[in-house]
Amino acid sequence: MSVFESTSIDKNFDYVIEDLKKLKEITINNYKKLEESTELSKIYHLQKLRIESFRVRLAEKKDYWNYRPVLRVDWDGYDTDKYIKENGLAEGIRFEENYHYVYIYFDESNNVSLESMIEFIKKIAESDKCVHEENIEKVKINRSTEKKVFDILKQIGINDTYYGYKTSRSRDTSKMYYSFPSEIKKQIPTSYSDSKLEDLTKSILDKMKQIWNAEINKLKKQRLDKEKQEKEKESNKKLALLLAKYDLELTDSWEELFDKIIEKNKYLRLAHYLEENRNDWNDGFSFAEAGLRNFSVESDVDQEIVDNIQSHMYENWGGDGRVFRDCTYNYSVIYNMAAEQDPQLFKDYEIVKEEVVDF
Repeated sequence: MSVFESTSIDKNFDYVIEDLKKLKEITINNYKKLEESTELSKIYHLQKLRIESFRVRLAEKKDYWNYRPVLRVDWDGYDTDKYIKENGLAEGIRFEENYHYVYIYFDESNNVSLESMIEFIKKIAESDKCVHEENIEKVKINRSTEKKVFDILKQIGINDTYYGYKTSRSRDTSKMYYSFPSEIKKQIPTSYSDSKLEDLTKSILDKMKQIWNAEINKLKKQRLDKEKQEKEKESNKKLALLLAKYDLELTDSWEELFDKIIEKNKYLRLAHYLEENRNDWNDGFSFAEAGLRNFSVESDVDQEIVDNIQSHMYENWGGDGRVFRDCTYNYSVIYNMAAEQDPQLFKDYEIVKEEVVDF
């Protein structure tokens, strides 16, 4: 130090400042030389991604007096609330700002709210892109630093193994490992996947879609069950009225009612069997034959009907029941004759026909 009692205070301070500058320069130069000789860089600590705290779950939300299931996404921290609000990321979904979550109701009719939630997650992921890329670069440097640290330790003769006794009762020495390598590695962040942001985003979106689809299937099943119950209720009501109308027992079935109705009109019965033969001709014209069996000929038209149908059974049978759809007196023509003769009976026939699966 260039400080003397005989020198003025100002001069002594100038000397001290000058010496400190020299000391700073020497120190920096020595540090640079050390860094250049070892090529070591300082350890970089990774920044946490915002999306890492995001969680998806099925929850309930009170809607007036009832609780309804919702698809809910939670996160940690008010800073994320602030970011979402300032950037308008919660468009199309419900945002509980002070409680750190957003949610949507399930809707079987459309996926608009789900698409809005998916877009929300994608925007959150996009906001993490810069941090993610920085973390990738930091890890690359840290991995290089870690390798150089252990290379230097090896070069100066510091081993990571030694020979010692595993226990106080061991008779022979064994190769043992020092704990310092793992302790050093714990302080150098090197574990970070290049696809971490993509993987986290995909995991959240997949779980979101899984929950959505499961709940939509439940809603669909509930609706179909309800519709089935209402249909059965209406069907039973119609059955009871028609059974009473045709003097049948209330315990009789739609099939028994169907048989009763077609027997009340010979044209209706014949048309029914002809149509059945059009749908199934595995046994030839057996259905048409059964239809004619109880068909009483009471007019010239009745005889024409019989002659026309029999001509396709015994003379021109081509092994195809569709002939009873296309012949002159096909089942459509004969159905019309039944409808003209007894409109109410035919109307009841059509009602019952809808209820009977196999007629």
